[in-house]
Amino acid sequence: MKDYSSHVGIVGGGISGLAVGCALELHGVKTIIFERGKDISEYGAGISISPNGLRLLEKLGTKEDFINESFSPKKVVMRHLDKDILTLEAEVLTASRQNLIKVIHQRYLELGGEMLFNHECLSLNQETCEITFTNSETYAVSHILACDGIKSPIRQRHFSSGTPTYSGYSAWRGIGISDSKDLHFNFGPGSHLVSYPINDQESTSFVGIVRTKEANEDSWKTKGSKDQFLEDFKLYDYKTTTMLNSIEEIYKWGIYTRPPLKSMHSHNLTLLGDAAHPMVPFLGQGGCMAIEDAYTFGALMGKLKGDFKKAQLAYEKLRLERNNKIQSASMLQGRLNHIRSPTIALVRNIVMKHTPIVSIRTRKIWDYDADAAIEKFFN
Repeated sequence: MKDYSSHVGIVGGGISGLAVGCALELHGVKTIIFERGKDISEYGAGISISPNGLRLLEKLGTKEDFINESFSPKKVVMRHLDKDILTLEAEVLTASRQNLIKVIHQRYLELGGEMLFNHECLSLNQETCEITFTNSETYAVSHILACDGIKSPIRQRHFSSGTPTYSGYSAWRGIGISDSKDLHFNFGPGSHLVSYPINDQESTSFVGIVRTKEANEDSWKTKGSKDQFLEDFKLYDYKTTTMLNSIEEIYKWGIYTRPPLKSMHSHNLTLLGDAAHPMVPFLGQGGCMAIEDAYTFGALMGKLKGDFKKAQLAYEKLRLERNNKIQSASMLQGRLNHIRSPTIALVRNIVMKHTPIVSIRTRKIWDYDADAAIEKFFN
């Protein structure tokens, strides 16, 4: 057994794991990250980070590097099939998930963090705070943070998390080519499509969601049929389908929901990111919620001088309600995006165009200030 009892053990080297590693190292808490993969590859998927996440990346010291590895869309254009609904100023940065993880990983190493690859968690002992991996290595740590993703084995083993249920939605994704400089939301009957540039070389991320009874596999690494992908979005305008046709590799997966947890911690174990609150992707907040979780836990450990028990309790009270609200709002957004009735869709489009409802809803999410929430909690 390897003794890292002076370190927090972080299981999972994705966004939440790397971000909480940075946050803890900034507050003088030593960490070690265990990643099951052989590297930090994220299969080229795209991601958008809104102001609530960008402010925290700046505090973690990664924002400038992320800007250099991302794209800043000029506008957000919302359309219903071939008709424009609304155009807004864009306030997000878009990139490949791999580039976001790369810059957080670089920052983590700069701060003195340690990361081990090819370490897949086999089991953990909460009483002794030991983690055993499939490579037969065992590590003793001071506390365990589970950042092992939407299908978190740790959550399944140590929390009453319920059985994953197919949501009725399946998703397509890929990277294509487009000269568009904007972020596009295209709505259709029983489907919607989001596309945005992720770099200056015209690489464009596409995510298409369809309402279907076909329960596809719960894995976003499963390749799909390009012909079926184009068939699902054949009602969209020619320019959109032309962009979709430029995609070389297509992936398709089923979107599954998990019941909200009543608690995000248990003894020496705390959940962060998708392991704590799997998000349906209709508001694009999964990455930002992971960053908020990570920053908050690190800040609390600094404020509470490394007292894990107090930090766990404060973390749960600060994060559980917000995460559940965002998850619920995401499910509602899915229903609004996929309206099939032409009459109801027309009403939705008119409300979006002639009222500030879109700005009001996004501002409620984007204006969240993690430091202000922490100060309010203690005062």
